[in-house]
Amino acid sequence: MASSSSVPESSMQEAPAYEIRERTMSLEEWELNVQVKSPVDFISLAHHGCELRGFYHAQDLYDYFGTLNGPTYMNLVRHF
Repeated sequence: MASSSSVPESSMQEAPAYEIRERTMSLEEWELNVQVKSPVDFISLAHHGCELRGFYHAQDLYDYFGTLNGPTYMNLVRHF
């Protein structure tokens, strides 16, 4: 006696075969634009009523933001 719980063949379709191709761009170094801006601007935040400097001073994290807002070496970023 055959079982009626078998799955119909129409629902067991194989997944389509996909071809994965690399997506690359060829750019020259001088074509790269490095956008330099301060990631955290405490003065602007304070001007808009959000004074956070005290919190970061208390946690000794203010120097970290000084490093983030420090100089950006554009040639190094382009080579990287």
